[in-house]
Amino acid sequence: MIMRKLFLIALFTLTLALSLAAPTSSAAQLKLDIKAFIGIGGTTYVSMLETGRERDLFGSYEIGFGARLRRGKAFIEALFSFNRWIYEGTNPTLGGVKTQVNSFELPFLAGYIPYKNPYFKWFVYGGYVSHFNTKIIVQREGQPSLRLRPKADNLAIYQAIARFGTSVDLAMFNLDLNYSISLNSATTTSYRTGYHQVQLNLAYVF
Repeated sequence: MIMRKLFLIALFTLTLALSLAAPTSSAAQLKLDIKAFIGIGGTTYVSMLETGRERDLFGSYEIGFGARLRRGKAFIEALFSFNRWIYEGTNPTLGGVKTQVNSFELPFLAGYIPYKNPYFKWFVYGGYVSHFNTKIIVQREGQPSLRLRPKADNLAIYQAIARFGTSVDLAMFNLDLNYSISLNSATTTSYRTGYHQVQLNLAYVF
């Protein structure tokens, strides 16, 4: 089922990319935008345990850049972003603990522009995101911080993610709201852990 979803997403994005790359009678029909963005989000892990589902919600933020290619009312977008989600709590053994997970994402998105004028554009899109967890930083009260590999805390290094969203261009600014869901488990444990994320990003468009 997951492989079928990946195949359909890849087929859709490839078809649109080939359409955008096709020769045109007017070079003015192709437009390239460069985006630099920063944003906040919420990341939810849903563990499917024998005793039921357990949900953990974490705050997160991201910063990144990328390119968007438009032709008519279609567009494709390739981005890079650094992401960090943070959890603070109390551990019976370690006391107060603050955990940070560093990761980066490579979204490849494709979509449609329902409306546009010189000062306002509305985008809707979907696509595939490659998400890589790179480091876990555990900070304890009165103790040096611990730097761990993701597997040391049963966290998957690679996550395949589907993303859907909408955004608007207001002159040179872009406001983006998107939702992501994992296509594979977010952990290396024997039970499945789903990954859900909502992001709100503000970008400057060059």
